[in-house]
Amino acid sequence: METADLTGGAPENVRHAFRFTGTAGEYFRIWIVNLFLTVITLGVYAAWAKVRTRRYIWANIDLAGHPFTFHGRPVAILRGNLIIAGLFIAYIAVDRFEPTVAGTLVIVFTFVFPFLVCKSLRFNAHNTSYRNIRFHFQGTLRESYETYLLFAGIVPFTLFIFFPAWQFYKKRFFLGNLAYGTTGSSFSGRKGPFYKAYFLAVVLGVLVFIGLSSLAAFGAHRLSAGPAVEWGPLKVLYSLFFTYILGATIVYSLHALVYSMTMNHCWARTRLGEVRFVSTLKARKLLFMRITNMAAIFCSLGLLIPWAKIRRTRYILENLAVVTACGLDRFAASDASETTAVGDAATDFVGIEIGL
Repeated sequence: METADLTGGAPENVRHAFRFTGTAGEYFRIWIVNLFLTVITLGVYAAWAKVRTRRYIWANIDLAGHPFTFHGRPVAILRGNLIIAGLFIAYIAVDRFEPTVAGTLVIVFTFVFPFLVCKSLRFNAHNTSYRNIRFHFQGTLRESYETYLLFAGIVPFTLFIFFPAWQFYKKRFFLGNLAYGTTGSSFSGRKGPFYKAYFLAVVLGVLVFIGLSSLAAFGAHRLSAGPAVEWGPLKVLYSLFFTYILGATIVYSLHALVYSMTMNHCWARTRLGEVRFVSTLKARKLLFMRITNMAAIFCSLGLLIPWAKIRRTRYILENLAVVTACGLDRFAASDASETTAVGDAATDFVGIEIGL
Protein backbone atom coordinates (compact mmCIF):
# COMPACT_ATOMS: atom_id res chain seq x y z
CA MET A 1 0.00 0.00 0.00
CA GLU A 2 1.39 3.40 -1.02
CA THR A 3 1.99 5.82 1.81
CA ALA A 4 3.23 9.35 2.20
CA ASP A 5 4.00 11.60 5.11
CA LEU A 6 2.42 15.02 4.54
CA THR A 7 5.35 16.95 6.00
CA GLY A 8 8.21 14.55 5.35
CA GLY A 9 8.69 13.44 8.96
CA ALA A 10 8.44 16.89 10.53
CA PRO A 11 8.60 17.14 14.32
CA GLU A 12 5.54 17.70 16.48
CA ASN A 13 3.63 20.99 16.45
CA VAL A 14 5.26 22.20 13.25
CA ARG A 15 3.39 24.68 11.10
CA HIS A 16 3.66 24.48 7.31
CA ALA A 17 2.26 27.44 5.37
CA PHE A 18 1.01 27.09 1.82
CA ARG A 19 3.03 28.94 -0.81
CA PHE A 20 1.85 30.03 -4.23
CA THR A 21 4.60 30.34 -6.84
CA GLY A 22 2.54 31.31 -9.88
CA THR A 23 3.03 34.69 -11.56
CA ALA A 24 0.63 37.03 -13.34
CA GLY A 25 2.80 37.00 -16.49
CA GLU A 26 2.77 33.22 -16.81
CA TYR A 27 -0.93 32.98 -16.10
CA PHE A 28 -1.74 35.80 -18.54
CA ARG A 29 -0.18 33.82 -21.39
CA ILE A 30 -2.30 30.79 -20.48
CA TRP A 31 -5.43 32.90 -20.02
CA ILE A 32 -5.18 34.84 -23.30
CA VAL A 33 -4.56 31.70 -25.36
CA ASN A 34 -7.43 29.92 -23.60
CA LEU A 35 -9.74 32.86 -24.28
CA PHE A 36 -8.77 33.08 -27.96
CA LEU A 37 -9.13 29.35 -28.64
CA THR A 38 -12.40 29.13 -26.70
CA VAL A 39 -13.90 31.95 -28.78
CA ILE A 40 -12.80 30.66 -32.20
CA THR A 41 -13.97 27.11 -31.37
CA LEU A 42 -17.35 28.39 -30.13
CA GLY A 43 -16.69 27.10 -26.62
CA VAL A 44 -15.42 23.63 -27.49
CA TYR A 45 -11.92 24.45 -26.21
CA ALA A 46 -13.35 25.49 -22.83
CA ALA A 47 -12.69 21.98 -21.47
CA TRP A 48 -8.99 22.16 -22.40
CA ALA A 49 -8.82 25.71 -21.08
CA LYS A 50 -10.20 24.60 -17.73
CA VAL A 51 -7.69 21.77 -17.44
CA ARG A 52 -4.74 24.00 -18.42
CA THR A 53 -5.78 26.59 -15.86
CA ARG A 54 -6.27 24.10 -13.04
CA ARG A 55 -3.03 22.28 -13.76
CA TYR A 56 -1.14 25.57 -13.63
CA ILE A 57 -2.78 26.72 -10.39
CA TRP A 58 -2.46 23.32 -8.69
CA ALA A 59 1.19 22.89 -9.77
CA ASN A 60 2.08 26.25 -8.21
CA ILE A 61 0.54 25.47 -4.81
CA ASP A 62 3.39 24.31 -2.61
CA LEU A 63 3.04 22.65 0.80
CA ALA A 64 6.14 21.47 2.66
CA GLY A 65 8.15 21.43 -0.55
CA HIS A 66 5.66 19.46 -2.65
CA PRO A 67 3.14 20.73 -5.24
CA PHE A 68 -0.42 19.59 -5.88
CA THR A 69 -1.46 17.95 -9.14
CA PHE A 70 -4.68 18.07 -11.14
CA HIS A 71 -5.37 14.93 -13.20
CA GLY A 72 -8.67 15.81 -14.89
CA ARG A 73 -8.95 14.92 -18.60
CA PRO A 74 -10.28 17.51 -21.09
CA VAL A 75 -12.33 14.93 -22.98
CA ALA A 76 -14.21 13.97 -19.83
CA ILE A 77 -15.01 17.62 -19.10
CA LEU A 78 -15.96 18.21 -22.76
CA ARG A 79 -18.54 15.41 -22.56
CA GLY A 80 -20.01 17.07 -19.50
CA ASN A 81 -20.03 20.48 -21.20
CA LEU A 82 -21.80 19.07 -24.26
CA ILE A 83 -24.48 17.39 -22.13
CA ILE A 84 -25.19 20.53 -20.13
CA ALA A 85 -25.11 22.75 -23.24
CA GLY A 86 -27.55 20.35 -24.91
CA LEU A 87 -29.93 20.59 -21.97
CA PHE A 88 -29.75 24.38 -22.05
CA ILE A 89 -30.41 24.55 -25.80
CA ALA A 90 -33.34 22.17 -25.36
CA TYR A 91 -34.76 24.43 -22.66
CA ILE A 92 -34.46 27.53 -24.90
CA ALA A 93 -36.12 25.72 -27.81
CA VAL A 94 -38.96 24.32 -25.69
CA ASP A 95 -39.48 27.64 -23.92
CA ARG A 96 -40.03 29.33 -27.27
CA PHE A 97 -42.82 26.98 -28.36
CA GLU A 98 -44.07 25.28 -25.16
CA PRO A 99 -43.47 27.49 -22.09
CA THR A 100 -45.34 25.06 -19.82
CA VAL A 101 -43.02 22.21 -20.72
CA ALA A 102 -40.03 24.51 -20.24
CA GLY A 103 -41.20 25.19 -16.69
CA THR A 104 -41.31 21.46 -16.10
CA LEU A 105 -37.71 21.16 -17.31
CA VAL A 106 -36.66 23.79 -14.76
CA ILE A 107 -38.32 21.79 -11.99
CA VAL A 108 -36.64 18.60 -13.18
CA PHE A 109 -33.23 20.31 -13.27
CA THR A 110 -33.82 21.65 -9.76
CA PHE A 111 -34.22 18.11 -8.48
CA VAL A 112 -31.27 16.83 -10.52
CA PHE A 113 -28.92 19.63 -9.47
CA PRO A 114 -27.94 18.21 -6.03
CA PHE A 115 -26.93 15.00 -7.80
CA LEU A 116 -24.72 17.02 -10.17
CA VAL A 117 -23.17 18.95 -7.26
CA CYS A 118 -22.20 15.71 -5.53
CA LYS A 119 -20.69 14.37 -8.77
CA SER A 120 -18.80 17.62 -9.26
CA LEU A 121 -17.23 17.51 -5.81
CA ARG A 122 -16.24 13.88 -6.32
CA PHE A 123 -14.74 14.66 -9.72
CA ASN A 124 -12.65 17.58 -8.46
CA ALA A 125 -11.43 15.76 -5.36
CA HIS A 126 -10.60 12.52 -7.19
CA ASN A 127 -8.57 14.39 -9.80
CA THR A 128 -6.50 16.28 -7.22
CA SER A 129 -3.44 14.70 -5.62
CA TYR A 130 -0.61 15.58 -3.28
CA ARG A 131 2.58 13.51 -3.15
CA ASN A 132 0.96 10.94 -5.48
CA ILE A 133 -1.99 10.35 -3.15
CA ARG A 134 -5.40 11.47 -4.33
CA PHE A 135 -8.14 13.25 -2.44
CA HIS A 136 -11.67 11.88 -2.29
CA PHE A 137 -15.07 13.28 -1.52
CA GLN A 138 -17.22 11.00 0.64
CA GLY A 139 -20.44 13.02 0.80
CA THR A 140 -23.64 11.12 0.06
CA LEU A 141 -26.52 11.97 -2.26
CA ARG A 142 -28.80 12.26 0.76
CA GLU A 143 -26.57 14.96 2.25
CA SER A 144 -26.38 16.74 -1.10
CA TYR A 145 -30.17 16.80 -1.52
CA GLU A 146 -30.55 17.96 2.07
CA THR A 147 -28.07 20.80 1.53
CA TYR A 148 -28.88 21.96 -1.98
CA LEU A 149 -32.61 21.21 -2.18
CA LEU A 150 -34.13 21.18 1.31
CA PHE A 151 -32.03 23.90 2.96
CA ALA A 152 -31.87 25.99 -0.22
CA GLY A 153 -35.66 25.76 -0.49
CA ILE A 154 -36.10 27.02 3.05
CA VAL A 155 -34.18 30.27 2.39
CA PRO A 156 -36.88 32.27 0.51
CA PHE A 157 -39.61 31.21 2.95
CA THR A 158 -37.64 32.75 5.84
CA LEU A 159 -37.11 36.07 4.00
CA PHE A 160 -33.48 35.00 3.57
CA ILE A 161 -32.87 34.91 7.34
CA PHE A 162 -31.86 31.26 6.86
CA PHE A 163 -29.31 32.20 4.17
CA PRO A 164 -26.24 32.31 6.51
CA ALA A 165 -27.23 28.91 7.91
CA TRP A 166 -27.47 27.53 4.39
CA GLN A 167 -23.96 28.80 3.65
CA PHE A 168 -22.77 27.04 6.80
CA TYR A 169 -24.36 23.75 5.72
CA LYS A 170 -22.66 24.04 2.31
CA LYS A 171 -19.25 24.42 3.97
CA ARG A 172 -20.02 21.54 6.33
CA PHE A 173 -21.00 19.31 3.41
CA PHE A 174 -17.69 19.99 1.68
CA LEU A 175 -15.15 20.22 4.52
CA GLY A 176 -16.69 17.40 6.53
CA ASN A 177 -16.57 14.89 3.69
CA LEU A 178 -13.09 15.29 2.25
CA ALA A 179 -10.52 12.53 2.49
CA TYR A 180 -6.83 12.36 1.70
CA GLY A 181 -6.12 8.78 0.77
CA THR A 182 -7.81 6.72 3.49
CA THR A 183 -7.82 9.55 6.06
CA GLY A 184 -11.14 11.35 6.33
CA SER A 185 -11.80 14.88 7.52
CA SER A 186 -14.03 16.16 10.33
CA PHE A 187 -15.77 19.51 10.70
CA SER A 188 -17.03 21.04 13.95
CA GLY A 189 -17.98 24.53 12.79
CA ARG A 190 -20.93 26.57 14.11
CA LYS A 191 -23.58 28.74 12.45
CA GLY A 192 -23.00 31.69 14.81
CA PRO A 193 -19.92 33.11 13.02
CA PHE A 194 -21.79 32.97 9.71
CA TYR A 195 -24.69 35.02 11.08
CA LYS A 196 -22.22 37.49 12.61
CA ALA A 197 -20.36 37.89 9.32
CA TYR A 198 -23.52 38.43 7.26
CA PHE A 199 -24.97 40.81 9.86
CA LEU A 200 -21.83 42.98 9.74
CA ALA A 201 -21.88 42.90 5.94
CA VAL A 202 -25.53 43.99 5.83
CA VAL A 203 -24.95 46.81 8.31
CA LEU A 204 -21.90 48.03 6.41
CA GLY A 205 -23.79 47.75 3.12
CA VAL A 206 -26.68 49.83 4.48
CA LEU A 207 -24.28 52.51 5.74
CA VAL A 208 -22.51 52.65 2.38
CA PHE A 209 -25.87 52.84 0.57
CA ILE A 210 -27.03 55.69 2.80
CA GLY A 211 -23.77 57.54 2.27
CA LEU A 212 -23.86 57.18 -1.52
CA SER A 213 -27.57 58.07 -1.63
CA SER A 214 -26.86 61.23 0.36
CA LEU A 215 -24.10 62.21 -2.05
CA ALA A 216 -26.36 61.53 -5.02
CA ALA A 217 -29.18 63.56 -3.49
CA PHE A 218 -26.77 66.43 -2.78
CA GLY A 219 -25.51 66.32 -6.37
CA ALA A 220 -29.04 66.26 -7.75
CA HIS A 221 -29.93 69.26 -5.59
CA ARG A 222 -26.94 71.23 -6.88
CA LEU A 223 -27.85 70.38 -10.46
CA SER A 224 -31.48 71.40 -9.96
CA ALA A 225 -30.30 74.82 -8.70
CA GLY A 226 -28.43 75.42 -11.95
CA PRO A 227 -29.51 75.32 -15.59
CA ALA A 228 -32.06 72.65 -16.46
CA VAL A 229 -30.45 69.35 -17.46
CA GLU A 230 -32.23 67.28 -20.07
CA TRP A 231 -31.87 63.53 -19.54
CA GLY A 232 -31.91 61.74 -22.87
CA PRO A 233 -32.04 57.94 -23.37
CA LEU A 234 -28.26 57.69 -23.64
CA LYS A 235 -27.69 59.48 -20.34
CA VAL A 236 -30.26 57.26 -18.66
CA LEU A 237 -28.45 54.16 -19.95
CA TYR A 238 -25.13 55.51 -18.71
CA SER A 239 -26.67 56.18 -15.30
CA LEU A 240 -28.13 52.69 -15.07
CA PHE A 241 -24.86 51.12 -16.20
CA PHE A 242 -22.70 52.90 -13.65
CA THR A 243 -25.30 52.27 -10.93
CA TYR A 244 -25.13 48.55 -11.71
CA ILE A 245 -21.31 48.57 -11.72
CA LEU A 246 -21.24 50.44 -8.41
CA GLY A 247 -23.77 48.09 -6.82
CA ALA A 248 -21.92 45.00 -8.05
CA THR A 249 -18.63 46.38 -6.74
CA ILE A 250 -20.14 47.06 -3.30
CA VAL A 251 -21.70 43.58 -3.04
CA TYR A 252 -18.55 41.86 -4.32
CA SER A 253 -16.39 43.87 -1.94
CA LEU A 254 -18.59 43.18 1.10
CA HIS A 255 -18.35 39.49 0.32
CA ALA A 256 -14.68 39.79 1.27
CA LEU A 257 -15.75 40.48 4.85
CA VAL A 258 -18.01 37.44 4.88
CA TYR A 259 -15.42 35.24 3.19
CA SER A 260 -12.57 36.11 5.54
CA MET A 261 -14.60 35.67 8.72
CA THR A 262 -16.33 32.43 7.71
CA MET A 263 -13.29 30.76 6.16
CA ASN A 264 -11.07 31.55 9.16
CA HIS A 265 -13.70 29.88 11.33
CA CYS A 266 -14.23 26.91 9.01
CA TRP A 267 -10.56 26.05 8.61
CA ALA A 268 -10.01 26.36 12.38
CA ARG A 269 -12.76 23.77 12.89
CA THR A 270 -11.54 21.32 10.23
CA ARG A 271 -9.32 18.32 10.93
CA LEU A 272 -7.72 15.81 8.57
CA GLY A 273 -6.67 13.00 10.82
CA GLU A 274 -4.24 14.63 13.25
CA VAL A 275 -3.67 17.61 10.97
CA ARG A 276 -5.37 20.90 11.78
CA PHE A 277 -5.61 24.07 9.71
CA VAL A 278 -5.02 27.75 10.44
CA SER A 279 -6.42 30.56 8.28
CA THR A 280 -5.35 34.16 8.98
CA LEU A 281 -7.26 36.17 6.38
CA LYS A 282 -7.78 39.85 7.21
CA ALA A 283 -11.13 41.34 6.22
CA ARG A 284 -9.78 44.84 5.60
CA LYS A 285 -6.92 43.65 3.42
CA LEU A 286 -9.13 41.31 1.40
CA LEU A 287 -11.72 44.09 1.06
CA PHE A 288 -9.07 46.50 -0.26
CA MET A 289 -7.75 43.83 -2.60
CA ARG A 290 -11.18 43.17 -4.07
CA ILE A 291 -11.91 46.86 -4.64
CA THR A 292 -8.56 47.48 -6.32
CA ASN A 293 -8.92 44.27 -8.38
CA MET A 294 -12.32 45.40 -9.63
CA ALA A 295 -10.96 48.84 -10.49
CA ALA A 296 -7.97 47.33 -12.33
CA ILE A 297 -10.16 44.95 -14.33
CA PHE A 298 -12.60 47.72 -15.26
CA CYS A 299 -9.91 50.20 -16.28
CA SER A 300 -8.01 47.59 -18.32
CA LEU A 301 -11.17 46.35 -20.07
CA GLY A 302 -10.63 42.90 -18.59
CA LEU A 303 -6.97 42.44 -19.48
CA LEU A 304 -5.92 42.45 -15.81
CA ILE A 305 -8.22 39.56 -14.89
CA PRO A 306 -5.23 37.15 -14.69
CA TRP A 307 -3.30 39.59 -12.47
CA ALA A 308 -6.31 39.96 -10.15
CA LYS A 309 -6.85 36.20 -9.92
CA ILE A 310 -3.19 35.45 -9.16
CA ARG A 311 -3.07 38.26 -6.60
CA ARG A 312 -6.16 36.99 -4.75
CA THR A 313 -5.10 33.32 -4.97
CA ARG A 314 -1.67 34.08 -3.55
CA TYR A 315 -3.10 36.05 -0.63
CA ILE A 316 -5.63 33.38 0.33
CA LEU A 317 -3.20 30.48 0.08
CA GLU A 318 -0.33 32.21 1.85
CA ASN A 319 -2.65 32.86 4.79
CA LEU A 320 -3.48 29.17 5.13
CA ALA A 321 -1.29 26.66 6.97
CA VAL A 322 -1.40 23.10 8.27
CA VAL A 323 -0.23 22.24 11.78
CA THR A 324 0.80 18.84 13.10
CA ALA A 325 -1.01 18.47 16.43
CA CYS A 326 1.00 15.54 17.78
CA GLY A 327 3.01 14.15 14.91
CA LEU A 328 1.71 12.86 11.58
CA ASP A 329 1.01 9.26 10.74
CA ARG A 330 1.50 8.10 7.20
CA PHE A 331 -1.36 8.76 4.82
CA ALA A 332 -2.37 5.71 2.86
CA ALA A 333 -3.55 5.83 -0.74
CA SER A 334 -6.98 4.48 -1.56
CA ASP A 335 -8.06 3.45 -5.06
CA ALA A 336 -11.36 4.85 -6.31
CA SER A 337 -13.23 4.54 -9.58
CA GLU A 338 -13.04 7.52 -11.90
CA THR A 339 -16.00 9.85 -11.58
CA THR A 340 -17.82 11.62 -14.37
CA ALA A 341 -17.19 15.24 -15.35
CA VAL A 342 -20.87 15.98 -16.01
CA GLY A 343 -21.43 17.30 -12.52
CA ASP A 344 -18.33 19.50 -12.73
CA ALA A 345 -19.51 21.02 -16.00
CA ALA A 346 -23.01 21.60 -14.67
CA THR A 347 -21.97 23.67 -11.69
CA ASP A 348 -19.61 25.78 -13.79
CA PHE A 349 -22.31 26.25 -16.43
CA VAL A 350 -24.94 27.63 -14.06
CA GLY A 351 -22.36 29.65 -12.16
CA ILE A 352 -23.15 28.34 -8.68
CA GLU A 353 -20.36 28.20 -6.12
CA ILE A 354 -20.03 24.88 -4.42
CA GLY A 355 -17.88 23.82 -1.51
CA LEU A 356 -15.55 26.78 -0.94
